[in-house]
Amino acid sequence: MKDLIENYYNKDDAFSCDIDSQVISRRAISTVLPLIMKNDLTPRQQKCLKLKYVNNLNQAQIADMLNLSQPTVCRHIAIAKNIVNNRLSYCLVALNKANRLWIEAENADIV
Repeated sequence: MKDLIENYYNKDDAFSCDIDSQVISRRAISTVLPLIMKNDLTPRQQKCLKLKYVNNLNQAQIADMLNLSQPTVCRHIAIAKNIVNNRLSYCLVALNKANRLWIEAENADIV
């Protein structure tokens, strides 16, 4: 499975092959990611991911900040990333299908 959250926060344009699709994918993820984090992650998982990706802290720094062990932070991040990547992959499958249908319809109108 692709690490979609890592790609998103590191601005990796590996979502799709053309610029328009990359923009659309990024916007879709920007819309869905907060919902996934709020609804599917525990508060501790949310905090660990935010500290990692938004604040750019490493696991040791997060552990110190949250008074946890580094292995515990590692587990929270790994579980959270697995959940987020799973949900985002479904989102991107639906988005790609909708894009293909839209392009096919647009091309049918041209012909």
